Amino acid sequence: MLGNEHFGRVRPHRHTSYAGLLFGLLVSGLLLVGASLTVSAAAPAVNPQSGSVGLIGTVRGPAPSVSATILSPSDGSHTSSIPVTVSGACPAGTFVTIEKNEVFAGATVCRDDGTFSLLVDLFAGANRLVARVSDALGQFGPDSPAVTVFYDAPSLDRTAGTVGKQLFLETSQTVLGGNPGEQIARTITIVGGVGPYAVSWDFGDYATSLSSQTGEGAVTARHTYAQPGTYQVIVRVTDSLGNTAYLQVVTVVNGPVEAYGASHGLGALPGALVTAWPLYGLAVVMVIFFWLGERRELRKLRRRHLLLER
Repeated sequence: MLGNEHFGRVRPHRHTSYAGLLFGLLVSGLLLVGASLTVSAAAPAVNPQSGSVGLIGTVRGPAPSVSATILSPSDGSHTSSIPVTVSGACPAGTFVTIEKNEVFAGATVCRDDGTFSLLVDLFAGANRLVARVSDALGQFGPDSPAVTVFYDAPSLDRTAGTVGKQLFLETSQTVLGGNPGEQIARTITIVGGVGPYAVSWDFGDYATSLSSQTGEGAVTARHTYAQPGTYQVIVRVTDSLGNTAYLQVVTVVNGPVEAYGASHGLGALPGALVTAWPLYGLAVVMVIFFWLGERRELRKLRRRHLLLER
């Protein structure tokens, strides 16, 4: 009776749980689909792609709503030497621009602790100083309360019948941007003084430059930064009479967008299951183990069948 019950093959649902196998595969399939949808939704755009156009942009947000405050020098103060250090409070992460009598006087970055400090030249006489904050997109916030500082300039020298005019610097490039490894050109304009002029540049990355200029006018310096970052650039110009003018500005160096793909070891397009491969492996391992289990039971049954026949 028992000998006729076994024919050397495994009966379904008897020795191997096919129902468990199907359930496990079903769960694995659902997890794979879920992972696929998650990765497809979360995967960033891969740029550049063949046959497509990659766009990178910044969404314009609201302009700064909090103004800066000039704390030093104090309102109504006098000085007989320039430059002066202008410092105060500001919204962290913004740029701070100082104007003197509505003329650009310098720019700096608001520190993480919400303070700023920079060197500023003054005109002879009264200087109405105002600090303005702006974001990375050049959107300006409200002006600070004005502070009036008086520069009691010494008498200007006269040389060879030429009346020396006060020396100062101008620029329209308050905050200049670029990428590492690219040459960035910055231009300032020398006004007043008596030539020739010595022009000194401190680019903020421990690099400096010194050149000469015969007369008033534009001077351009070109510099290449190796690393991304925000750099404070200070220009100092001295004329033949020893008069000196300063200008402090900002250069922002952004890292170039790196092509995503081979350099990361991933050649997949957005939505590829780059994180779901363990689930595929789990499904394969489950099938292999069930198959090995079935073969093992088959060998047991055959040995038992031979014993019963004896």
